[in-house]
Amino acid sequence: MTNSFDGEVVYIVADGAKAKLLRHKDGAFSAIETLDAQKAAGTPGVTPPGASPADRAKDAFARVVADRLNTLAAYGGALDGFVLAAPAEALHEIREHLSKPAQAKILKTLVKDLVNIPQSQLASHFDIPETGWKSA
Repeated sequence: MTNSFDGEVVYIVADGAKAKLLRHKDGAFSAIETLDAQKAAGTPGVTPPGASPADRAKDAFARVVADRLNTLAAYGGALDGFVLAAPAEALHEIREHLSKPAQAKILKTLVKDLVNIPQSQLASHFDIPETGWKSA
């Protein structure tokens, strides 16, 4: 087993319209990247017949977030994994679009909407282990 402190863990807080990719170091989070549904172009996957435009937009944004995580998993170098926090529906939609390598990088998921929590208060929501996340 490797310890996440040997590499990098990316924390993702997301909802249906915003996502923040964060790095945790020395007890504080710093932003790596912010994604916004209004600024991101995405192609929705297969949505159920009769899906509303809002549902299609949420699916498209989930695909944008998942595509970013897929890229990080494929080309992230020392990336050990992801910790993903989102409301249940957004979490499901993001995970649905993840590649197998990105799915394998998920260390933990939280069914929580943390997008509007200030970065300075996020650490208490993640219960970050003193010894780092364990990955296979």
